[in-house]
Amino acid sequence: MLLQIAVNGLVLAGNYALVAVGLTLVFGVMRMVNFAQGQSVMIGAFVAFTAARYVGYLPAIGVAMLINAGLGAILERIAFRRFRGVELNGLIASMGMSIILINIAELVWGTSPRAFETRLNQISFTLGTVGVSAQRLLVIGSSVTLLLALWWLVQYSSLGRQFRAVSEDPEIAAAIGIDTDRVSRASVVLGSSLAAAAGAVSGPVNLLSPEMGQAEMLNAFAAIILGGFGNVNGTILGGLGIGMVQSVAAVYLSNAYSSSIAFALLVGTLMFFPRGLVPERLDENV
Repeated sequence: MLLQIAVNGLVLAGNYALVAVGLTLVFGVMRMVNFAQGQSVMIGAFVAFTAARYVGYLPAIGVAMLINAGLGAILERIAFRRFRGVELNGLIASMGMSIILINIAELVWGTSPRAFETRLNQISFTLGTVGVSAQRLLVIGSSVTLLLALWWLVQYSSLGRQFRAVSEDPEIAAAIGIDTDRVSRASVVLGSSLAAAAGAVSGPVNLLSPEMGQAEMLNAFAAIILGGFGNVNGTILGGLGIGMVQSVAAVYLSNAYSSSIAFALLVGTLMFFPRGLVPERLDENV
């Protein structure tokens, strides 16, 4: 039972962390909250669902990430760049884009939930007394791989150094020759791609619907607040906490109450740790 709870919790945690670190990255570079991030999860899941019929499931994950990267570039140009420095307008614009993406998904794929079947769902491995599908292991493995890749990118690549410079002081970064528009676009593109990957790998574990991104966004936002806003390491820790609590609640209480219990824990934690569990400065983490 405990092993099953742990596996389910890691599946949820990996999904939430991928979405949340994308939000953290965009906020760190642009000081704006991308409320369309949840819809990138949804679009990624539906694109993978459609592309899998033609290119196979695993290549379809890459297709979903590429298409969402393009959507992220459009979103940055339309909703963020022109409102830089006016956070409220950027917030409203991203919320508007979120609604537009939901409506587009309803027109293209309909409003009824869809099951995303893959061969990996039919392959099962036995861990002790617990059977775990290959699809769930893919969710965990891909989440860990992408998070490690993001960590390396931010810490050691030229683009990562530019992320940190713009996060610390965009005016000084521009003065020393960094193209802040390009860096901002890269942050949104990268965040959207990570969200698409989350949707593509977790879609076969859940039902697909145009509204699925809203729940993903709420849980990812909770992970960010729990871990400390703007802190990548804290965000991952927050995602792990939210995922594990929901997994325990689903087993011992009811799946219907798992999200409510997780958010109750979030509120309780913030009463004692108002800045989150890892309250470090944002410019030290991006």
